[in-house]
Amino acid sequence: MRKYMNSYGSFLYLGSLVGLVAILLLVSGVDAKSSKSSMAPPAKVAKAPACDYQSHPKITKVSPDPVKPGQKIVIKGSNFGTKQCFHNVSFGSTSANDVKYVSTTILEATVPNLKPGLVPVNIHTEAGTSQFILLIQAK
Repeated sequence: MRKYMNSYGSFLYLGSLVGLVAILLLVSGVDAKSSKSSMAPPAKVAKAPACDYQSHPKITKVSPDPVKPGQKIVIKGSNFGTKQCFHNVSFGSTSANDVKYVSTTILEATVPNLKPGLVPVNIHTEAGTSQFILLIQAK
């Protein structure tokens, strides 16, 4: 009887050990058939954009000025960065929904539905922000 219990205990131990190894393989992402790890580096690593953090953006002109809500404006200036380093355009605290990055010196944006008055137009890049005061007219 004791021999039977030792064999049965060994069998349980071995079964538990195999189960734990299987769980560890699943958790670590190792495929037992190919034994390739899902943690392997990709064949091609994407490079982060090279942003110039020292060239702060500057808006020199916004046209048309004055403008009405729904109209498209052209923002001209310098150091808007690359397309990857440019973030967005806002009108006061309202982000523009429709923004087109044209170049490092030109952006296009549609004026959101705002109340008439003077509103700061802000551009946001990796290197900072720039502001231009724009007159919004009634629709």
